[in-house]
Amino acid sequence: MTETLLLKMQHSSLQFSDTPAQQASDVEKLFVEGEDFPIKTGTEAGNDGPGGNTNRELLVEAAKDYKHKINFAGDAWVAVDDRIILPRSLTRDDVFLVSNDHMVGHGTDRIMPTLEFQHVELGGDTVSVGSVHYPTKGAVPGSPNYKMNVEIAGLLERWLRDVARGKNLGFINGDFNMPDRTTDWALGHDFLSMADELKAWENSGHGPIDGFCSFNLDGRVSAKRFSVLDDKEMHLYSDHYVCRGVWEIVKRKS
Repeated sequence: MTETLLLKMQHSSLQFSDTPAQQASDVEKLFVEGEDFPIKTGTEAGNDGPGGNTNRELLVEAAKDYKHKINFAGDAWVAVDDRIILPRSLTRDDVFLVSNDHMVGHGTDRIMPTLEFQHVELGGDTVSVGSVHYPTKGAVPGSPNYKMNVEIAGLLERWLRDVARGKNLGFINGDFNMPDRTTDWALGHDFLSMADELKAWENSGHGPIDGFCSFNLDGRVSAKRFSVLDDKEMHLYSDHYVCRGVWEIVKRKS
């Protein structure tokens, strides 16, 4: 009989301009109400200094309080619950994607933070998770940042091919700033969104622009469930809703 594991993920695009009290409320909810989702990712946690965005310091404290490992790069972040990490197997890294100097509009350098770890239930297989924030105004050819997004998607595929070799698995979550129903987030490259696989697109606050992607090199990964919690289901001050996804992973035979 084939054994499988359900790998649960939560993505939350926060709001850099909310008040510290609003940001504190949102971050607390993500960890308290997301207890059953051990992999958490998000955006808009840039290190903007005193008096500005407090999301990063709040996430650091929440990760400590709720026993998660966390990593930041640019304005993005990845956190993983200690319960699913094989001791002494965690690696933090980041992937530089594009300089803000090459993009049109206000923003920051796009850098993808990653966490790589051996999952306690996968026999030592390494799971790698990254979080991305695509530039706006780049969904279709001719848009000011379209070429930048194509370049970013190529770098994401390269990273996935590297980390998901052999028995290992790779995932990318994020705010892709383009509608998943009508636009391929991979922009011609080789990875697939969960909503595309399930044909289950949902509005994450500004259309279906937030979610999860896999790179199924060995055929062990399939999308099981994708949902978005609107403000009636989980009220956040952020202008994005919380996304939740479940991947089904086929365990390798020992």
